[in-house]
Amino acid sequence: MTPLSLLGVAGFMPDDVVPNAFFGPNVAAHRGMFTAPHERRHLRRDQTASALIAGAAERLIAKLELERARDIDLLFTNVALPDQAFTGCGAEVAHLLGIRPKRVVDLHNTGCVSFVCMLELARALLRDSGARGALLCCAQTAGGRVFAQEGVRHEVHAPVPGDGAGVGYVALSEVAPVLSLVSRCQPEFASDMVAEAPDGRRYWEPGTSPITLKFTEQRVAAIMHRGNAVVPELVAEACARAGVHPRELELLVTNQPNPIFLRNWREALELPPEKHHDTFDRYGNLFGAAIPINLEDALAARKLTGGALVALGGFSHAGDYAAAAVLRWRRP
Repeated sequence: MTPLSLLGVAGFMPDDVVPNAFFGPNVAAHRGMFTAPHERRHLRRDQTASALIAGAAERLIAKLELERARDIDLLFTNVALPDQAFTGCGAEVAHLLGIRPKRVVDLHNTGCVSFVCMLELARALLRDSGARGALLCCAQTAGGRVFAQEGVRHEVHAPVPGDGAGVGYVALSEVAPVLSLVSRCQPEFASDMVAEAPDGRRYWEPGTSPITLKFTEQRVAAIMHRGNAVVPELVAEACARAGVHPRELELLVTNQPNPIFLRNWREALELPPEKHHDTFDRYGNLFGAAIPINLEDALAARKLTGGALVALGGFSHAGDYAAAAVLRWRRP
């Protein structure tokens, strides 16, 4: 069967750069799970995830010279904090782009590894439906909407996330084939990340105190151990399925929860820092948008040659999902 190819990626960032001073004194001294980046971007109140995604998609459509009506049959989205309470943003994105895809899929789960999970779903749908190509869209919007709130921004975890959107375009092709895909669901960890308010109310109940997203304090050490282990395991498994060794990779691209995870992942895979590209210090934790944004940034830095082996990987939330893929990169 014709393989799935990742033909291009593009990102789009909010304009507002937020320095550490916004979160109070001593932010730069934070270490460990909540190491703060130097800066990050925040979405303004009048901006939407749909607009961020459309901005990234317009850049990608122009780069690849896609014909909207012909080339984009499927649309996948994942948004950390959806614009609407009940609906995903896929249909609105399609409207902003002026496309009418055969199918729109709004993923509510898989979080920081949604881009890799979308690869697997897109491959199945493209083969089954006869569709021509798919846009894979990830947006992180919780930075400006949750962690910038008064009452939240001075908490130790608030400076870590940043906002942004990343998209990719895939089609069945031999150009830049995905050689392997692996994923894992660990449902026993699904409740280790929570949305909570100081007064104990549920996020949908009325009140005046702000909602924040955080890990249960007694589980932080376990989450660190879990995250350190699962990403190298899955990247190594994806490499084995592709018939290569991790040391043969020219580039590793992952989500970027904090610098400790990034260092431990590449060291476990025996890769030097220059082969594991991230944008953490500029953009912070970008959740699911990190992988396409980091891949485009690595391409702009000329870190990939034609035919290079690239691994994508990561884990989401407190480790309830993890995934990895290996592909051979070539420009279309």
